[in-house]
Amino acid sequence: MSTTLGLLLFTSAALSQQKIMAWTTKSEKAKELAATGVNHMMNLELPQAYEYFTQALEIDPNFTIPLVFMANMTNGATRQVYAEKALKSAQNKTDGEKIFVSLRDTSSTQESRRAIWAKLYNMFPDAKMIGVYYLFSRATPAEQFSVGQELIKKFPDEASVYNIMGYLYLQEKKDTVTAKTYFDKYVAMYPQGCNPYDSMGEFYFLTGDMANSEKYYNLALEKYPFNTSSTEALKQIKAAKEKTAKPPAN
Repeated sequence: MSTTLGLLLFTSAALSQQKIMAWTTKSEKAKELAATGVNHMMNLELPQAYEYFTQALEIDPNFTIPLVFMANMTNGATRQVYAEKALKSAQNKTDGEKIFVSLRDTSSTQESRRAIWAKLYNMFPDAKMIGVYYLFSRATPAEQFSVGQELIKKFPDEASVYNIMGYLYLQEKKDTVTAKTYFDKYVAMYPQGCNPYDSMGEFYFLTGDMANSEKYYNLALEKYPFNTSSTEALKQIKAAKEKTAKPPAN
């Protein structure tokens, strides 16, 4: 057996052993678009995710994964339509997708959704998206820290986990030094994104460094000009500057 053939067989076997939920679709292009949308979702870039899920569904309207996300990103009658389509789409698909589609239920509770993510994570521990949402869904900061550390070991190249850990250290442990290292890593790993700069802007805002906060919020807007959290934060910074500069009344 040649070295190349042996490597191909080894790679194929390794992939087949991975526990990853199927994304059943008739189109590889739709899968690629949905994967980009999921990446934006994990990085809390929701408007961008919406655009990619919409494009994926234009190619494959029966694609369960983006249908479930769209059911959770929309409201009212539109949400109901996506929820119904998602449920119908999963009827002849894999067990994992049938469990995943239960997340589209608009009447589900936080506890029931937490249980769904736990079940999916136990079934598909090698799926990054499921791991990140399992982390998001944990009930306590202690659980989130534990899962976050596990995911960094398992998926060291998944940028969104570093963002979550940065906020946990900043807001829960009050450890600004360690938080900063995670936010720095996040920016370095996902430099093309908007949210890393928004997160760093918030880090500096919460630690009182308004100059750097303004810098990073503006960098976020360079990546995505419609990022509302950055624009709102910059308004607060501007208002604080004007208040400070205003001479005291006689």
